[in-house]
Amino acid sequence: MDQKALNMKDICIGFNGIPVLKNINFSLDTGEVCGLVGKNGAGKSTLLKIIQGLYHAGSGEVEILGQNIKESAHGEAFDCVGMIFQELSLIPEMTVLENIFLNNEIKNHSLINEKEEEQKAVSFMQKYDIDIHIHEKIKNLGSADKQMVEICKAVLKEKKILLMDEPTASLDDEQAAKLYRMVNQLKKEGISIILITHHLQEILDNCDSIAVIRDGVMTLHEKTENVSMQMMIEAMLGKEQVDLAFSRSIVQIHKDCPILEAKGIVTKLIRTPLSFRIFSGEVVGLAGLKGCGRTEIFRAVFGLDKLVAGEIYIDGKKTEIRSAADAVKAGIYLIPESRRFQGLSVEHSIKFNIEIPFLKKITKHLLIDDKKGSDIVDDYINKMNIKSNSRDDLVKSLSGGNQQKVVIAKALATGPRVLLMDDPTYGVDVGAKAEIMKIIDQFKKDGGAVLFASSEIEEINQNCSRIMILKNRKLTGELQNEDYLTITQDRLAAEIQ
Repeated sequence: MDQKALNMKDICIGFNGIPVLKNINFSLDTGEVCGLVGKNGAGKSTLLKIIQGLYHAGSGEVEILGQNIKESAHGEAFDCVGMIFQELSLIPEMTVLENIFLNNEIKNHSLINEKEEEQKAVSFMQKYDIDIHIHEKIKNLGSADKQMVEICKAVLKEKKILLMDEPTASLDDEQAAKLYRMVNQLKKEGISIILITHHLQEILDNCDSIAVIRDGVMTLHEKTENVSMQMMIEAMLGKEQVDLAFSRSIVQIHKDCPILEAKGIVTKLIRTPLSFRIFSGEVVGLAGLKGCGRTEIFRAVFGLDKLVAGEIYIDGKKTEIRSAADAVKAGIYLIPESRRFQGLSVEHSIKFNIEIPFLKKITKHLLIDDKKGSDIVDDYINKMNIKSNSRDDLVKSLSGGNQQKVVIAKALATGPRVLLMDDPTYGVDVGAKAEIMKIIDQFKKDGGAVLFASSEIEEINQNCSRIMILKNRKLTGELQNEDYLTITQDRLAAEIQ
Protein backbone atom coordinates (compact mmCIF):
# COMPACT_ATOMS: atom_id res chain seq x y z
CA MET A 1 0.00 0.00 0.00
CA ASP A 2 1.32 3.45 -0.93
CA GLN A 3 2.53 5.69 1.83
CA LYS A 4 0.09 8.38 2.91
CA ALA A 5 1.18 11.95 2.24
CA LEU A 6 -0.55 12.97 5.47
CA ASN A 7 -2.15 11.10 8.33
CA MET A 8 -3.73 12.78 11.37
CA LYS A 9 -5.20 10.83 14.27
CA ASP A 10 -7.34 12.08 17.17
CA ILE A 11 -6.18 15.69 16.82
CA CYS A 12 -7.36 18.03 19.56
CA ILE A 13 -6.43 21.66 20.15
CA GLY A 14 -7.91 24.56 22.07
CA PHE A 15 -7.14 28.15 22.99
CA ASN A 16 -7.83 29.82 26.34
CA GLY A 17 -9.65 26.73 27.50
CA ILE A 18 -11.98 26.70 24.47
CA PRO A 19 -11.73 23.58 22.25
CA VAL A 20 -11.23 24.39 18.56
CA LEU A 21 -10.60 20.96 17.03
CA LYS A 22 -12.06 17.82 18.60
CA ASN A 23 -10.69 14.36 17.80
CA ILE A 24 -10.00 15.05 14.13
CA ASN A 25 -9.04 12.04 12.02
CA PHE A 26 -7.89 12.90 8.53
CA SER A 27 -5.65 11.42 5.84
CA LEU A 28 -4.44 12.43 2.39
CA ASP A 29 -3.07 10.09 -0.28
CA THR A 30 -0.14 10.88 -2.52
CA GLY A 31 -1.50 12.80 -5.51
CA GLU A 32 -4.92 13.34 -3.93
CA VAL A 33 -6.85 16.62 -4.09
CA CYS A 34 -9.10 17.04 -1.05
CA GLY A 35 -11.63 19.85 -0.73
CA LEU A 36 -11.81 21.14 2.87
CA VAL A 37 -15.15 22.78 3.58
CA GLY A 38 -16.72 24.48 6.57
CA LYS A 39 -18.27 27.68 7.82
CA ASN A 40 -16.01 30.56 8.76
CA GLY A 41 -14.70 29.76 12.23
CA ALA A 42 -15.30 26.00 11.92
CA GLY A 43 -11.60 25.17 12.45
CA LYS A 44 -10.26 24.83 8.88
CA SER A 45 -7.45 27.34 9.29
CA THR A 46 -6.39 25.83 12.62
CA LEU A 47 -6.16 22.39 10.98
CA LEU A 48 -3.97 23.79 8.19
CA LYS A 49 -1.71 25.53 10.69
CA ILE A 50 -1.13 22.21 12.45
CA ILE A 51 -0.22 20.63 9.09
CA GLN A 52 2.16 23.56 8.45
CA GLY A 53 3.76 23.15 11.86
CA LEU A 54 2.66 26.60 13.04
CA TYR A 55 0.50 25.09 15.80
CA HIS A 56 1.16 21.98 17.88
CA ALA A 57 -1.86 19.80 18.59
CA GLY A 58 -2.77 19.46 22.25
CA SER A 59 -3.13 15.73 21.67
CA GLY A 60 -3.12 13.25 18.81
CA GLU A 61 -0.61 12.24 16.16
CA VAL A 62 0.50 13.74 12.85
CA GLU A 63 2.44 11.86 10.18
CA ILE A 64 3.85 13.62 7.12
CA LEU A 65 5.23 11.37 4.38
CA GLY A 66 5.46 8.57 6.92
CA GLN A 67 7.38 10.58 9.51
CA ASN A 68 5.72 10.91 12.91
CA ILE A 69 5.85 14.53 14.00
CA LYS A 70 6.72 15.20 17.60
CA GLU A 71 6.69 18.64 19.17
CA SER A 72 10.47 18.56 19.35
CA ALA A 73 10.82 17.75 15.65
CA HIS A 74 9.82 21.02 14.08
CA GLY A 75 11.74 21.24 10.82
CA GLU A 76 12.35 18.82 8.02
CA ALA A 77 8.94 17.16 7.84
CA PHE A 78 7.17 20.52 7.55
CA ASP A 79 9.60 21.68 4.84
CA CYS A 80 7.64 19.65 2.30
CA VAL A 81 4.39 21.54 3.07
CA GLY A 82 3.61 24.71 1.12
CA MET A 83 0.82 27.18 1.93
CA ILE A 84 -0.88 29.42 -0.62
CA PHE A 85 -2.81 32.01 1.36
CA GLN A 86 -6.05 33.78 0.47
CA GLU A 87 -4.24 37.03 1.31
CA LEU A 88 -1.20 36.73 -0.97
CA SER A 89 2.26 36.87 0.62
CA LEU A 90 4.15 38.37 -2.31
CA ILE A 91 6.32 41.50 -2.13
CA PRO A 92 4.89 44.09 -4.56
CA GLU A 93 8.12 45.96 -5.32
CA MET A 94 10.03 42.79 -6.22
CA THR A 95 9.89 41.00 -9.57
CA VAL A 96 8.13 37.71 -10.25
CA LEU A 97 11.50 35.93 -10.36
CA GLU A 98 12.70 37.49 -7.10
CA ASN A 99 9.47 36.49 -5.33
CA ILE A 100 9.56 32.93 -6.62
CA PHE A 101 13.08 32.28 -5.30
CA LEU A 102 12.93 34.50 -2.21
CA ASN A 103 14.74 32.66 0.63
CA ASN A 104 15.28 29.78 -1.78
CA GLU A 105 17.84 31.32 -4.13
CA ILE A 106 19.98 29.15 -6.41
CA LYS A 107 23.57 29.97 -5.53
CA ASN A 108 27.07 29.24 -6.82
CA HIS A 109 29.81 30.03 -4.31
CA SER A 110 27.44 32.24 -2.26
CA LEU A 111 26.41 34.23 -5.36
CA ILE A 112 22.86 34.08 -6.73
CA ASN A 113 22.78 32.29 -10.08
CA GLU A 114 20.06 34.38 -11.70
CA LYS A 115 20.51 32.71 -15.10
CA GLU A 116 19.70 29.27 -13.67
CA GLU A 117 16.76 30.75 -11.75
CA GLU A 118 15.45 32.29 -14.98
CA GLN A 119 15.76 28.99 -16.86
CA LYS A 120 14.01 27.06 -14.11
CA ALA A 121 11.15 29.58 -13.78
CA VAL A 122 10.59 29.95 -17.54
CA SER A 123 10.66 26.16 -18.03
CA PHE A 124 8.10 25.71 -15.25
CA MET A 125 5.77 28.37 -16.66
CA GLN A 126 5.95 26.93 -20.17
CA LYS A 127 5.11 23.50 -18.79
CA TYR A 128 1.98 24.81 -17.06
CA ASP A 129 0.99 27.30 -19.78
CA ILE A 130 1.53 30.34 -17.54
CA ASP A 131 2.09 33.55 -19.51
CA ILE A 132 3.79 35.90 -17.03
CA HIS A 133 6.99 37.90 -17.63
CA ILE A 134 9.43 36.86 -14.91
CA HIS A 135 11.00 40.34 -14.66
CA GLU A 136 7.67 42.14 -14.17
CA LYS A 137 7.09 43.62 -10.73
CA ILE A 138 4.36 41.94 -8.69
CA LYS A 139 2.55 45.26 -8.18
CA ASN A 140 1.86 45.41 -11.93
CA LEU A 141 0.18 41.98 -12.10
CA GLY A 142 -3.51 41.16 -11.92
CA SER A 143 -5.05 38.94 -9.22
CA ALA A 144 -4.95 35.78 -11.34
CA ASP A 145 -1.27 36.16 -12.22
CA LYS A 146 -0.36 36.85 -8.59
CA GLN A 147 -2.12 33.63 -7.62
CA MET A 148 -0.15 31.71 -10.25
CA VAL A 149 3.13 33.19 -8.95
CA GLU A 150 2.25 31.97 -5.44
CA ILE A 151 1.75 28.44 -6.80
CA CYS A 152 4.99 28.59 -8.81
CA LYS A 153 6.80 29.70 -5.67
CA ALA A 154 5.52 26.72 -3.68
CA VAL A 155 6.02 24.06 -6.35
CA LEU A 156 9.53 25.21 -7.31
CA LYS A 157 10.48 24.84 -3.65
CA GLU A 158 9.65 21.13 -4.21
CA LYS A 159 6.76 21.02 -1.78
CA LYS A 160 4.99 17.65 -1.72
CA ILE A 161 1.83 18.88 0.02
CA LEU A 162 0.14 22.13 -1.02
CA LEU A 163 -2.47 23.87 1.13
CA MET A 164 -4.58 26.29 -0.93
CA ASP A 165 -6.83 28.80 0.84
CA GLU A 166 -9.51 30.22 -1.51
CA PRO A 167 -7.25 30.09 -4.60
CA THR A 168 -10.03 31.13 -7.01
CA ALA A 169 -11.71 33.83 -4.88
CA SER A 170 -10.29 36.64 -7.00
CA LEU A 171 -10.39 34.83 -10.36
CA ASP A 172 -12.99 34.86 -13.13
CA ASP A 173 -14.33 31.59 -14.59
CA GLU A 174 -11.69 31.29 -17.31
CA GLN A 175 -8.83 32.00 -14.89
CA ALA A 176 -10.25 29.53 -12.35
CA ALA A 177 -10.47 26.83 -15.03
CA LYS A 178 -6.80 27.42 -15.86
CA LEU A 179 -5.84 27.12 -12.21
CA TYR A 180 -7.68 23.81 -11.87
CA ARG A 181 -5.95 22.46 -14.98
CA MET A 182 -2.71 23.24 -13.19
CA VAL A 183 -3.97 21.52 -10.01
CA ASN A 184 -4.80 18.43 -12.05
CA GLN A 185 -1.30 18.35 -13.54
CA LEU A 186 0.32 18.74 -10.11
CA LYS A 187 -1.81 15.86 -8.85
CA LYS A 188 -0.56 13.63 -11.70
CA GLU A 189 2.99 14.41 -10.59
CA GLY A 190 2.27 13.09 -7.10
CA ILE A 191 1.71 16.38 -5.29
CA SER A 192 -1.06 16.20 -2.69
CA ILE A 193 -3.37 19.19 -2.29
CA ILE A 194 -5.81 20.37 0.35
CA LEU A 195 -8.03 23.04 -1.12
CA ILE A 196 -10.31 25.39 0.83
CA THR A 197 -13.02 27.22 -1.09
CA HIS A 198 -16.53 28.45 -0.40
CA HIS A 199 -17.43 27.68 -4.04
CA LEU A 200 -18.94 24.27 -3.34
CA GLN A 201 -19.47 23.36 -7.00
CA GLU A 202 -15.72 23.79 -7.58
CA ILE A 203 -15.12 21.20 -4.86
CA LEU A 204 -17.47 18.72 -6.52
CA ASP A 205 -15.97 19.34 -9.95
CA ASN A 206 -12.25 19.26 -9.09
CA CYS A 207 -11.55 17.28 -5.90
CA ASP A 208 -11.04 13.56 -5.33
CA SER A 209 -12.40 13.73 -1.79
CA ILE A 210 -14.30 16.11 0.46
CA ALA A 211 -13.81 16.81 4.17
CA VAL A 212 -16.24 18.97 6.16
CA ILE A 213 -15.54 20.52 9.55
CA ARG A 214 -18.33 21.94 11.73
CA ASP A 215 -17.59 23.50 15.11
CA GLY A 216 -14.26 21.69 15.33
CA VAL A 217 -15.66 18.25 14.45
CA MET A 218 -15.14 16.47 11.13
CA THR A 219 -18.71 15.71 10.07
CA LEU A 220 -17.91 14.31 6.63
CA HIS A 221 -14.87 12.77 4.92
CA GLU A 222 -15.75 10.91 1.74
CA LYS A 223 -14.76 10.33 -1.86
CA THR A 224 -16.36 13.04 -4.00
CA GLU A 225 -18.31 10.51 -6.04
CA ASN A 226 -20.27 9.62 -2.90
CA VAL A 227 -21.13 13.24 -1.94
CA SER A 228 -23.90 15.56 -3.15
CA MET A 229 -24.20 19.32 -2.77
CA GLN A 230 -26.98 18.85 -0.21
CA MET A 231 -24.85 16.46 1.84
CA MET A 232 -22.07 19.03 1.96
CA ILE A 233 -24.38 21.83 3.08
CA GLU A 234 -26.01 19.66 5.74
CA ALA A 235 -22.60 18.59 7.05
CA MET A 236 -21.52 22.26 7.17
CA LEU A 237 -24.60 23.73 8.81
CA GLY A 238 -26.04 20.85 10.80
CA LYS A 239 -29.41 21.74 12.31
CA GLU A 240 -28.95 25.48 11.81
CA GLN A 241 -32.01 26.94 10.18
CA VAL A 242 -30.31 29.08 7.54
CA ASP A 243 -32.58 29.66 4.57
CA LEU A 244 -30.10 29.75 1.70
CA ALA A 245 -32.77 30.61 -0.85
CA PHE A 246 -34.99 33.05 1.03
CA SER A 247 -37.41 35.14 -1.00
CA ARG A 248 -36.13 38.61 -1.82
CA SER A 249 -38.61 41.36 -1.02
CA ILE A 250 -40.21 43.02 -4.02
CA VAL A 251 -40.40 46.72 -3.21
CA GLN A 252 -42.48 49.28 -5.11
CA ILE A 253 -39.93 51.62 -6.66
CA HIS A 254 -40.93 55.27 -7.04
CA LYS A 255 -38.86 56.68 -9.87
CA ASP A 256 -39.78 60.35 -9.55
CA CYS A 257 -36.38 61.28 -8.06
CA PRO A 258 -33.27 59.10 -7.78
CA ILE A 259 -31.60 58.81 -4.39
CA LEU A 260 -28.22 58.78 -6.21
CA GLU A 261 -27.43 59.97 -9.71
CA ALA A 262 -24.10 60.11 -11.53
CA LYS A 263 -24.04 62.35 -14.62
CA GLY A 264 -21.16 61.90 -17.03
CA ILE A 265 -18.54 61.12 -14.39
CA VAL A 266 -14.92 60.81 -15.55
CA THR A 267 -11.79 60.05 -13.50
CA LYS A 268 -8.18 59.29 -14.42
CA LEU A 269 -9.24 55.64 -14.81
CA ILE A 270 -12.81 56.09 -16.15
CA ARG A 271 -12.26 57.88 -19.45
CA THR A 272 -15.65 57.41 -21.09
CA PRO A 273 -18.34 59.45 -19.24
CA LEU A 274 -20.58 57.23 -17.10
CA SER A 275 -24.15 58.04 -16.10
CA PHE A 276 -26.57 56.04 -13.96
CA ARG A 277 -29.41 56.48 -11.44
CA ILE A 278 -30.39 54.47 -8.36
CA PHE A 279 -33.74 54.79 -6.56
CA SER A 280 -34.84 54.17 -2.99
CA GLY A 281 -35.63 50.48 -2.42
CA GLU A 282 -33.39 49.21 -5.22
CA VAL A 283 -30.48 46.80 -5.27
CA VAL A 284 -28.76 47.52 -8.58
CA GLY A 285 -26.11 45.12 -9.83
CA LEU A 286 -22.88 45.93 -11.64
CA ALA A 287 -22.07 42.88 -13.76
CA GLY A 288 -18.86 42.38 -15.68
CA LEU A 289 -15.65 40.39 -15.91
CA LYS A 290 -12.62 41.12 -13.73
CA GLY A 291 -11.19 44.50 -14.68
CA CYS A 292 -14.51 45.76 -16.08
CA GLY A 293 -14.31 48.88 -13.93
CA ARG A 294 -16.71 48.27 -11.05
CA THR A 295 -14.16 49.17 -8.37
CA GLU A 296 -13.32 52.36 -10.26
CA ILE A 297 -17.00 53.37 -10.20
CA PHE A 298 -17.21 52.76 -6.46
CA ARG A 299 -14.06 54.81 -5.85
CA ALA A 300 -15.38 57.68 -7.94
CA VAL A 301 -18.77 57.84 -6.17
CA PHE A 302 -17.16 57.48 -2.73
CA GLY A 303 -14.73 60.32 -3.34
CA LEU A 304 -11.56 58.22 -3.39
CA ASP A 305 -10.77 59.13 -7.01
CA LYS A 306 -11.15 62.76 -8.05
CA LEU A 307 -13.79 63.55 -10.67
CA VAL A 308 -12.16 65.05 -13.75
CA ALA A 309 -15.62 65.72 -15.18
CA GLY A 310 -19.24 65.00 -14.34
CA GLU A 311 -21.47 65.51 -11.34
CA ILE A 312 -23.08 63.53 -8.53
CA TYR A 313 -26.59 64.28 -7.27
CA ILE A 314 -28.23 63.15 -4.03
CA ASP A 315 -32.05 63.47 -3.98
CA GLY A 316 -31.83 65.67 -7.06
CA LYS A 317 -29.32 68.10 -5.53
CA LYS A 318 -25.80 68.44 -6.87
CA THR A 319 -23.38 67.25 -4.18
CA GLU A 320 -19.66 67.83 -4.06
CA ILE A 321 -17.90 64.63 -3.00
CA ARG A 322 -14.17 65.22 -2.84
CA SER A 323 -13.36 62.68 -0.11
CA ALA A 324 -14.72 59.66 1.73
CA ALA A 325 -15.76 62.00 4.56
CA ASP A 326 -17.89 63.99 2.09
CA ALA A 327 -19.49 60.76 0.87
CA VAL A 328 -20.35 59.56 4.39
CA LYS A 329 -21.79 62.99 5.20
CA ALA A 330 -23.94 62.73 2.06
CA GLY A 331 -25.26 59.33 3.19
CA ILE A 332 -23.05 57.08 1.03
CA TYR A 333 -20.86 54.29 2.44
CA LEU A 334 -18.51 51.88 0.66
CA ILE A 335 -18.07 48.20 1.58
CA PRO A 336 -14.65 47.73 -0.09
CA GLU A 337 -13.35 44.77 -2.05
CA SER A 338 -10.68 43.87 0.52
CA ARG A 339 -11.97 43.89 4.09
CA ARG A 340 -8.57 43.29 5.70
CA PHE A 341 -6.68 46.03 3.88
CA GLN A 342 -9.41 48.57 3.16
CA GLY A 343 -12.30 47.95 5.52
CA LEU A 344 -10.86 47.06 8.91
CA SER A 345 -8.14 47.69 11.43
CA VAL A 346 -7.67 44.03 12.34
CA GLU A 347 -5.28 44.75 15.22
CA HIS A 348 -8.04 46.69 17.02
CA SER A 349 -11.28 45.61 18.68
CA ILE A 350 -14.74 45.17 17.21
CA LYS A 351 -15.83 48.21 19.23
CA PHE A 352 -13.00 50.37 17.89
CA ASN A 353 -13.79 49.43 14.28
CA ILE A 354 -17.55 49.99 14.44
CA GLU A 355 -17.24 53.22 16.45
CA ILE A 356 -14.75 55.02 14.21
CA PRO A 357 -17.23 56.33 11.60
CA PHE A 358 -19.70 57.77 14.15
CA LEU A 359 -17.25 58.85 16.87
CA LYS A 360 -18.03 62.55 16.36
CA LYS A 361 -21.71 61.90 17.01
CA ILE A 362 -21.02 60.61 20.52
CA THR A 363 -18.40 63.25 21.38
CA LYS A 364 -19.33 66.38 23.31
CA HIS A 365 -16.85 68.99 24.54
CA LEU A 366 -13.98 66.66 23.55
CA LEU A 367 -15.41 63.88 25.74
CA ILE A 368 -16.58 60.58 24.25
CA ASP A 369 -19.77 59.06 25.65
CA ASP A 370 -18.28 55.57 26.00
CA LYS A 371 -21.48 53.98 27.32
CA LYS A 372 -23.50 55.25 24.38
CA GLY A 373 -20.83 54.00 21.99
CA SER A 374 -20.77 50.58 23.66
CA ASP A 375 -24.57 50.32 23.53
CA ILE A 376 -24.59 51.10 19.80
CA VAL A 377 -21.81 48.58 19.13
CA ASP A 378 -23.54 45.85 21.17
CA ASP A 379 -26.76 46.52 19.27
CA TYR A 380 -25.02 45.96 15.93
CA ILE A 381 -23.21 42.87 17.20
CA ASN A 382 -26.64 41.42 18.02
CA LYS A 383 -28.34 42.63 14.85
CA MET A 384 -25.56 41.32 12.63
CA ASN A 385 -25.13 38.09 14.60
CA ILE A 386 -21.39 38.72 14.93
CA LYS A 387 -20.00 35.72 16.78
CA SER A 388 -17.53 36.87 19.40
CA ASN A 389 -16.90 36.74 23.13
CA SER A 390 -17.33 40.49 23.55
CA ARG A 391 -17.12 43.86 21.80
CA ASP A 392 -13.47 44.01 22.93
CA ASP A 393 -12.34 41.00 20.88
CA LEU A 394 -9.70 41.87 18.29
CA VAL A 395 -11.06 41.76 14.75
CA LYS A 396 -8.18 39.53 13.63
CA SER A 397 -9.48 36.81 15.97
CA LEU A 398 -12.79 36.60 14.07
CA SER A 399 -13.59 34.36 11.11
CA GLY A 400 -13.78 35.91 7.64
CA GLY A 401 -17.58 35.98 7.66
CA ASN A 402 -17.72 37.74 11.01
CA GLN A 403 -15.04 40.21 9.92
CA GLN A 404 -17.20 41.08 6.93
CA LYS A 405 -20.20 41.62 9.21
CA VAL A 406 -18.10 44.11 11.21
CA VAL A 407 -17.38 46.00 7.96
CA ILE A 408 -21.11 46.15 7.18
CA ALA A 409 -21.95 47.12 10.78
CA LYS A 410 -19.46 50.02 10.47
CA ALA A 411 -21.33 51.17 7.39
CA LEU A 412 -24.85 50.82 8.84
CA ALA A 413 -23.83 52.61 12.05
CA THR A 414 -23.34 55.82 10.01
CA GLY A 415 -27.01 55.76 8.97
CA PRO A 416 -26.35 55.60 5.21
CA ARG A 417 -28.98 55.90 2.50
CA VAL A 418 -26.79 54.35 -0.21
CA LEU A 419 -24.48 51.35 0.19
CA LEU A 420 -21.78 50.68 -2.37
CA MET A 421 -20.95 46.98 -2.02
CA ASP A 422 -17.87 45.68 -3.86
CA ASP A 423 -17.96 41.86 -3.63
CA PRO A 424 -19.40 41.85 -0.07
CA THR A 425 -19.45 38.04 0.25
CA TYR A 426 -15.87 37.46 -0.94
CA GLY A 427 -14.37 34.58 1.05
CA VAL A 428 -17.33 33.86 3.33
CA ASP A 429 -19.26 30.62 3.76
CA VAL A 430 -22.78 29.87 2.52
CA GLY A 431 -24.38 30.57 5.89
CA ALA A 432 -22.70 33.98 6.23
CA LYS A 433 -23.63 34.79 2.62
CA ALA A 434 -27.29 34.16 3.38
CA GLU A 435 -27.11 36.39 6.46
CA ILE A 436 -25.43 39.21 4.52
CA MET A 437 -28.06 38.98 1.77
CA LYS A 438 -30.84 39.26 4.35
CA ILE A 439 -29.17 42.39 5.75
CA ILE A 440 -29.09 43.89 2.25
CA ASP A 441 -32.74 42.96 1.70
CA GLN A 442 -33.77 44.65 4.96
CA PHE A 443 -31.76 47.78 4.12
CA LYS A 444 -33.62 47.96 0.80
CA LYS A 445 -37.01 47.48 2.52
CA ASP A 446 -36.14 50.33 4.91
CA GLY A 447 -35.79 52.69 1.95
CA GLY A 448 -32.07 52.43 1.30
CA ALA A 449 -30.45 51.80 -2.07
CA VAL A 450 -27.57 49.47 -2.92
CA LEU A 451 -25.09 49.45 -5.80
CA PHE A 452 -23.91 45.84 -5.73
CA ALA A 453 -21.05 44.02 -7.45
CA SER A 454 -20.05 40.38 -7.07
CA SER A 455 -17.62 38.02 -8.74
CA GLU A 456 -20.40 35.41 -8.56
CA ILE A 457 -23.03 35.83 -11.28
CA GLU A 458 -25.53 33.86 -9.20
CA GLU A 459 -25.45 36.49 -6.46
CA ILE A 460 -26.17 39.31 -8.87
CA ASN A 461 -29.21 37.77 -10.52
CA GLN A 462 -30.59 36.50 -7.19
CA ASN A 463 -30.33 39.85 -5.39
CA CYS A 464 -30.57 42.66 -7.95
CA SER A 465 -33.82 43.96 -9.43
CA ARG A 466 -31.86 45.84 -12.09
CA ILE A 467 -28.48 44.91 -13.56
CA MET A 468 -26.10 47.25 -15.38
CA ILE A 469 -23.58 45.61 -17.73
CA LEU A 470 -20.04 46.95 -17.48
CA LYS A 471 -17.27 46.34 -20.02
CA ASN A 472 -13.91 48.10 -20.25
CA ARG A 473 -15.13 50.74 -17.77
CA LYS A 474 -18.15 51.53 -19.94
CA LEU A 475 -21.82 50.86 -19.20
CA THR A 476 -23.01 48.93 -22.23
CA GLY A 477 -26.49 47.79 -21.27
CA GLU A 478 -29.13 47.31 -18.60
CA LEU A 479 -31.35 44.34 -17.69
CA GLN A 480 -34.59 44.39 -15.71
CA ASN A 481 -34.90 41.61 -13.13
CA GLU A 482 -37.73 42.86 -10.91
CA ASP A 483 -38.94 39.37 -9.93
CA TYR A 484 -35.34 38.10 -9.40
CA LEU A 485 -36.17 35.29 -11.86
CA THR A 486 -36.29 36.94 -15.29
CA ILE A 487 -32.53 37.06 -15.84
CA THR A 488 -30.94 33.62 -15.79
CA GLN A 489 -27.30 32.95 -14.97
CA ASP A 490 -26.72 31.77 -18.54
CA ARG A 491 -28.10 34.98 -20.01
CA LEU A 492 -26.11 37.18 -17.63
CA ALA A 493 -22.92 35.21 -18.34
CA ALA A 494 -23.49 35.75 -22.07
CA GLU A 495 -24.20 39.48 -21.63
CA ILE A 496 -20.92 40.22 -19.84
CA GLN A 497 -18.67 38.49 -22.37
